[in-house]
Formats: sequence, C-alpha cells, structure tokens
Amino acid sequence: MRQVRRMTLQRWIAAGALLAAGVIGRAAAAAGEIKTWTERETGGAPTYCAEGVIDAPPAEVWKLVSKCADYVKNMPSISASKELSREGDESTKFTTVCEVTADVPFPFSDLTSVSRATLTVDAKSGNYAREWTLIRGDYEVNDGSWHLVPVDGGAKTKVTYRIHIKPKLPLPDNMIRSTQEARLPQVIQLLRDRTAQPR
Repeated sequence: MRQVRRMTLQRWIAAGALLAAGVIGRAAAAAGEIKTWTERETGGAPTYCAEGVIDAPPAEVWKLVSKCADYVKNMPSISASKELSREGDESTKFTTVCEVTADVPFPFSDLTSVSRATLTVDAKSGNYAREWTLIRGDYEVNDGSWHLVPVDGGAKTKVTYRIHIKPKLPLPDNMIRSTQEARLPQVIQLLRDRTAQPR
C-alpha cells in the first residue's frame, strides 16, 4: 500500500514538474529567448557572450549602449560609471574613454577599469557597434563589444554582447564563470526593461 502511495505521489510530482516546465517554457518564449555561450581564448579566460532580440528599434537601444556614463543604471552589477572623453562624428564613427566600476561580491573589492571604445554607426544598414579595449585598471584583460542589428524591418533589434575579462585580483575561475553566466541574461533583459519604459 505504501509503495502504491509512493508511486502515486511520484507521478503527481512528475506531472507538476512537467506542467511547471510547460508554463515556464511558454513564459520564456513569450518574453523572447536569450542565448548565452562562451568562446575559447588561447591561454586565458573565455569570452562570455549573450544575444537576444529587443522590442525596440536599434536607434533606441543605441542610446543606452553608447552612453557609458549611464551604465550604472542601465547595466547589471555596475556601481559607478562616467564618460571621461568623447571625440569624433557621432553619426558615423567616434571614440569614448570611460571609467566603469563593477560590483564584486564580498569579500572582494570592486573592480574599476578605464577603457577606450570605438563606436560606429552604419546609416545604410542600420547596424551599430561599440568595441572597447582596456587602457588601465584592476584587470589584466577587459575588452568586448556590442553589436546591434535591425530585425523585423527595423522595428526590433538583435543585440549581441561579448566580454573577455581577467581581473588582477586572485578571483577563483569558477566564481568569475558563475558571475558572468548569471549576469549575461541580465544584460539583455535590462535593455528590454529600459526600452519598454516611457521616455
């Protein structure tokens, strides 16, 4: 009798799990998929990547990606950010120098970097790109990129984000990996949230 009850309970649990998975799956599909992956680098930490579609035109998403001074409110795990300089033609190609401080879990100190970014705008294709490299800071390596591509006739934006980092602090590799893997979907989701807000 106990065995029958146990089997019945297990079936209910399994059915509940399948139902929950179906609900979660539909919710995720409705919200839009966010893909994450890593790319191997020779002799160092991998590059962490995220990609998703934002329900806003590229020009709207670009307003958030191109202004590093606002990363403190538009990007996850950023405790401070400011733009130190901006030069060039913002309608085609320009450069910025930015100082950004990443919030690192206790007991480690926050990490600050100063980086130079090249930003390009292709009016013909509607593509945007921001690519940065480290000048100085609490990292041995900190470089990456944003690429924005119009989809659905320009009504939406496919965003691809890449970051390759290696802090100077002796942070465990698994901590860096778990932090980045948790942060990657948040990067795309925050852009979705910000572009959905009335301006």
